[in-house]
Amino acid sequence: MDLAFSGLVSAAKDSRTSLPDACHSLQETAFAMCVEVTERAMSLAGKNEVLLVGGVGANRRLQEMLRIMCEERGALFFVPGQKYLGDNGAMIAYTGKLMLESGVSLPVESSQINPSFRSDEVEVTWEHETTQSGDAECHLDRKSTIHKQGAEAVVTFDRGNAEKHRLTKRYRERELDRRLIAERTRTEAKLIAAARKGGIPTPIISDVSSDTIVMQNVPGSLLTVVLSETHATEAGRMVGKLHNAGMMHGDLTTSNIIIRGPDQKAVLIDFGLAQVTSEIEQQGVDIHVFFQTLESTAPDRAPALKAAFSEGYKETFTGATDVIAREQEIERRGRYL
Repeated sequence: MDLAFSGLVSAAKDSRTSLPDACHSLQETAFAMCVEVTERAMSLAGKNEVLLVGGVGANRRLQEMLRIMCEERGALFFVPGQKYLGDNGAMIAYTGKLMLESGVSLPVESSQINPSFRSDEVEVTWEHETTQSGDAECHLDRKSTIHKQGAEAVVTFDRGNAEKHRLTKRYRERELDRRLIAERTRTEAKLIAAARKGGIPTPIISDVSSDTIVMQNVPGSLLTVVLSETHATEAGRMVGKLHNAGMMHGDLTTSNIIIRGPDQKAVLIDFGLAQVTSEIEQQGVDIHVFFQTLESTAPDRAPALKAAFSEGYKETFTGATDVIAREQEIERRGRYL
């Protein structure tokens, strides 16, 4: 869910259009990115509420875009009163209050500021809740018709086929939305085909249009559900083949890997964020995203699962050692920008 805006800012600076138009385009594109990853996080975590906080939360256009997105998903949207959006002071104080009431305190000598501290590193001690994402069994009755909505598309499973239809997003500018849908659909189809040609198990595509890909419905279970060291090793072999073919997945989570039927082979799905690249940084980000998923899915077993994945990865990719070292560097940065 990390975002990088340096390229966007450079494009705005180099733009030859009028300053108001450049500023409008910069805001619309940046906010569309923020709303899109918010929706992606909601889909991944199985959440149906959004709370917008911080100084940028005072921006009414961002509020409007998030509200539209939540309405389309049937989710609830919350934003504090304007006087609480100047900075995060009130929210930090309230978090401290919740921590203190749940019996958590911190010695003064350990309370120094950490500028790389991330919100997903906060240990929540004042709530005890188990949430299921809903991404469970993928083995479907071949006679069933099932609809599954993700962040940007609805996938319909019917009689051995999976039809991925990208949805129009009303919070985006119409022309930007149309271009993104067409480009992402076309690119995804090409990369699925290229990956399969490179020896990576993927669904077989039967039809493509400007906003829809019809492909094989692969019977099996999501790696999230059947996570084991054996399956992690198999996933590592598959990702090694992908990187060896000059591609990165971009959304490498346990929910995008299916362990297929009798042969227990890993099949890679959802190439919506994939790209052609042999850059070690991008390959390291791929592995980093997967390792983060292991940390959140099975924190107690994460070290063993990472080691098993790395073992399989090294079997099929000659540059694996360098990529794993780069992943460790990315982890030390605290935030990928």
